[in-house]
Amino acid sequence: MPDCNRTLPVRVDLRLTEEEREYLNEEADTRGISRQDLLRRLVLAPSGQTADLPAYKPVVVSRGRRSIDRAMAAVARQYNCIPSHQLEPLVCTVICALTEES
Repeated sequence: MPDCNRTLPVRVDLRLTEEEREYLNEEADTRGISRQDLLRRLVLAPSGQTADLPAYKPVVVSRGRRSIDRAMAAVARQYNCIPSHQLEPLVCTVICALTEES
């Protein structure tokens, strides 16, 4: 979403093969950091080199989970042919769009 006014951290999903995941685990262990921190350093560093980034503490936002669950249940009752793994991102996108501050 370009020009988004997000106040919460953005989540990025990454699909890896088992071999790639294992490689990243080993590389992170070698450096003494978590795989998440290794990926963050690789992504945010120039020229593919790892950068020293300030420590990052993930923010877990649980408020609104009940709204998401209720909305998913309502949609599932109406349209029971949508698998839940496809339904949740759709419902979350709609809720975020409705609650976005302008």
